[in-house]
Amino acid sequence: MERIGNWLDERLGLARVWRTIFHRHVPVGLNWMYTLGAATLFVIALQVTTGILLALNYSDSPDHAYDSVLYITNSIPFGWIIRSLHHWGASALVVLLVLHMVTAFGLGAYKAPREATWMVGVLLLVICLGFGFTGYLLPWDQKAYWATTVGTNIPGAAPLIGAWLVELLRGGTEVGTVTLARFYAAHVLIFPAILAFLLFVHLALVIWHGVSVPPVLWFKGLRGWNKGQLDHDPDVTPALDPLVTPKPLDAEQYHKRYAAFKARGPRFWPEVIGDDTKFMLLVFIVLIGLTVVLGVSSEARADPTDTAYIPRPEWYFMFLFQLLKYFPGSVEWLGVLVLPGLAIAVLFLVPFFSRGEERRLRYRPIGGGIMAVVLVGIVGLTVQAFVTTPPTVLVEHGVALTSQQLLGRQLIDQQGCRSCHIINGQGETKGPSLDGIGQRLTAADIHFYMENPKAYNPAASMTPLIPPLSHEDVEAITQYLLTLPPDTTQAKGGSN
Repeated sequence: MERIGNWLDERLGLARVWRTIFHRHVPVGLNWMYTLGAATLFVIALQVTTGILLALNYSDSPDHAYDSVLYITNSIPFGWIIRSLHHWGASALVVLLVLHMVTAFGLGAYKAPREATWMVGVLLLVICLGFGFTGYLLPWDQKAYWATTVGTNIPGAAPLIGAWLVELLRGGTEVGTVTLARFYAAHVLIFPAILAFLLFVHLALVIWHGVSVPPVLWFKGLRGWNKGQLDHDPDVTPALDPLVTPKPLDAEQYHKRYAAFKARGPRFWPEVIGDDTKFMLLVFIVLIGLTVVLGVSSEARADPTDTAYIPRPEWYFMFLFQLLKYFPGSVEWLGVLVLPGLAIAVLFLVPFFSRGEERRLRYRPIGGGIMAVVLVGIVGLTVQAFVTTPPTVLVEHGVALTSQQLLGRQLIDQQGCRSCHIINGQGETKGPSLDGIGQRLTAADIHFYMENPKAYNPAASMTPLIPPLSHEDVEAITQYLLTLPPDTTQAKGGSN
């Protein structure tokens, strides 16, 4: 065995690779925030493993995709665990990537000489979001079909090339067989190849430049950090004293100071990797818990004719879903293309916007403030999207509302109609109750009254709904009102 090992080492350099990766020292003072990268890498490996196992039994055709997913879930041994782990692993990957980037920003780890490491990390985030978007369609259920339909409609808002972009994504005008084939190819062929390349570059840069020293310790110096023989150790002399920030370090001074922090630091193997493994195990336990307790839900087979279904994207896209509501009509392309594209570009170029020596977050109020505002904005938009977006299928009084009736329900809330009328058991009595109005008036009468109240009743105090609403909006309200039985109260299930 020793001769075989020596032969392989002479030709492949395995021992040198092992020493370079695992025998390297890391700086002193690292904490739990430095384990996020390893945990992210672990989840990527988990996604690749579970993805391969799923692909072995998946059929990428609309006729068989849904059945193949059911077969994996219900018939393959441990298939439900594999599918659930892959599902929850996608969410965990997004969470860990964002946390990793936020902590890297807070630690100033994007500054020289690690600018390229940060930029490749941003590209990895984009690719992982692409995995989430393309993987969403593969189960070919209602949720997958309609969310993808909405998602692929978004590029259509782009001036001039919008229609071309939609057709490029879908392979036609509608989500269908070619769309599923393209998304599957991107999910299992194109994106994995890009991910492997970017991941290799990112890890190589991490090994080459090393992880950053915690900012406070970097500026404070090692004197007093450890009461050992620091003053008599020439290897750590460049890192003993505090750093004078007004005088930035040149490349030679930086590398000497960084090497001094590594001189007293632990080895990656086995000290650091032990801490990383503990956090990986914690992440895996959480994923197993989510898999066992929550699993992954299966909806009905995709039905392109079911216009009553209300799509909603995966949770990590909900803030974009909410953002679109603030850019209606002709300016939609600003919200769906320009703002997200600009945000990614700014994130990518952060190292060039913040090039100072200072890495401590408290001395970077502008950068820290912008990061806080962005995070609060994303969380706020996500929460608002979950609160304001109705469930995929809304049932009132035992009737599943159509998409038109759901729109009418939303418009009633937006227009404040309950300030004068009782609607679905709630509201004021300034005007007549509209519950059970379908038993008193025809749909044409209701519609006509809302468009021109005084033409129907000269004594009416109500203002016409057109404008600001359109004819189609008024018809949506009409169709919703027709679903309301008389004397509706919350106790009788007025709003379910």
